[in-house]
Amino acid sequence: MILSRKTDRAARNFLFIGDALLIAASFALAWWIRFESGLISLTKEYQPFALYEIPIAVLVAIWLSAYGWQRLFHIEFSRRWGQELGKLTKAGAVSLILSMALTFLYRTETFSRLTLGIGVAVALITTSIYHRVLMSVLTNMLRKGKGMAKKLVIGDGELAENTCAQILADPLTNRGLVGRLCTEKSSLRTGAPSELRAILIGKRIDEVILAETDVSEAAIRRIIYECRKERALFVMVPAFQGLLRGIIEIDSIGELGTIAFRDVAMTGWQRYAKRAVDLAGSGFGLIVLSPLFLGLAAAIKIDSKGPVFFKQERIGKNGRKFGMIKFRSMFIDAEKRLAELIDKNEAEGALFKMKDDPRITSVGKFLRRFSIDELPQIINVFIGQMSLVGPRPPLERELAEYESWQLKRVDTVPGMTGLWQVSGRSDLAFSEMVRLDISYIEHWSLWLDVKIIFKTIPAVLTGRGAY
Repeated sequence: MILSRKTDRAARNFLFIGDALLIAASFALAWWIRFESGLISLTKEYQPFALYEIPIAVLVAIWLSAYGWQRLFHIEFSRRWGQELGKLTKAGAVSLILSMALTFLYRTETFSRLTLGIGVAVALITTSIYHRVLMSVLTNMLRKGKGMAKKLVIGDGELAENTCAQILADPLTNRGLVGRLCTEKSSLRTGAPSELRAILIGKRIDEVILAETDVSEAAIRRIIYECRKERALFVMVPAFQGLLRGIIEIDSIGELGTIAFRDVAMTGWQRYAKRAVDLAGSGFGLIVLSPLFLGLAAAIKIDSKGPVFFKQERIGKNGRKFGMIKFRSMFIDAEKRLAELIDKNEAEGALFKMKDDPRITSVGKFLRRFSIDELPQIINVFIGQMSLVGPRPPLERELAEYESWQLKRVDTVPGMTGLWQVSGRSDLAFSEMVRLDISYIEHWSLWLDVKIIFKTIPAVLTGRGAY
């Protein structure tokens, strides 16, 4: 909860009333453009506005219902403009279909379809702008500390400390933390803290956050009861944060309530769509880049002894091994010399990185600077061992050092580029790299792949974080 109850209620009312007025005005404007503006020739008999008054009222009711169906009157600061536009478009499309169906049923008058089409376009544009403007106003208010939900955290352990830290770190909530109710004196094993009700009333708390592991069901029920009486939202922070990713559903086994954790890996059409993009992209890349490959091959052979390509065993999807192809950027004895340099590792965790690695050749420094040594992995993509976008494939020795939560990184096909490559590359800590890769797996979409590919280009050209 970000907005206070009063501000949230006012914002929803502003959205509802504003959308109603804009939708009505949009179709009224569409009638004017069609019949009064002179911009469109009258190919049919002139229709007065009085004929459209009741239909416009019906259209407003249909559109508002569709917007409600898409939860567009709920204030969600995490919703991006693209997501909002998608919901608006979906609601508009459904409204258009219903409106056209009604015109077929109502045969007394023949309404202008062009007027309807213009009205739909204007309504989508005006309401989308209105939503963005209102969200910007609310965001600015919150940054100034106005209209922010008052939060109370219950708990005295590390979980409560982390919860308070997260609230304070967010500029949209940092001024809303009223306080933290520690439970050393009032144990949560038997009931709710005795002072809770007084705090709820005295401080006008909007949200109570229980962040304590040692708590009984009776205590939770009592806290919920107190919150409901004072109309405060009750939120519980579970200790198993690592599991709260992907698709989570409330299910049941008989009369027992359960929490179901759905697999977030790509399935069905998603795999086929991603593979089709990989085949098209890698096939095109092999054709276009073949002259560059020949030139680089000659430079590598002239610079140092050894093969042009370096094939390294990596771990792919579900732990399967494959040979990842790269342009050779190191001397041929690089793997043997690794043991001498392992204590100079500059990366955190299971990764080995060294800015001034003496095993890198002169040409190799240039290749690595702009990630050109990675280009032959297009071959791996073409034959299906890798994807254009995905987590980077680890070495077997790196995988052996992974913590349990980090193993999710090898649940999908590895990629040439990914979220962490466009977010800092080697400058990022290993744990942050893994978190970004897991976030990619859990939020995959074709549009996300396209964005990462386009962001990879400036990241490669600037050479930021590459070594």
